[in-house]
Amino acid sequence: MRSLRYLNTVLTLLAVLLTAMLYTQWVHAPVATVAEAQAAGLPDAGAQRQQMVDLLKSLNQKADELNAMFKDGKARIQVQNAKQD
Repeated sequence: MRSLRYLNTVLTLLAVLLTAMLYTQWVHAPVATVAEAQAAGLPDAGAQRQQMVDLLKSLNQKADELNAMFKDGKARIQVQNAKQD
């Protein structure tokens, strides 16, 4: 019975210390803004994804234009056999 009381006391003490440590880290943690993060050299992931979406839209538009040129007959593909060495 005595060892159970000791174990409960130690576990309670550990829980209190861990809670205090978590609280101090949470309260004193620096809050980095987006401008500070970019100034530190961290990339803006949202802007990168938007740039990728814009480039993909541009590529799709160019592929549609090329496909229309092939359908209209304005562009042709000519296949030639390569010389074998």
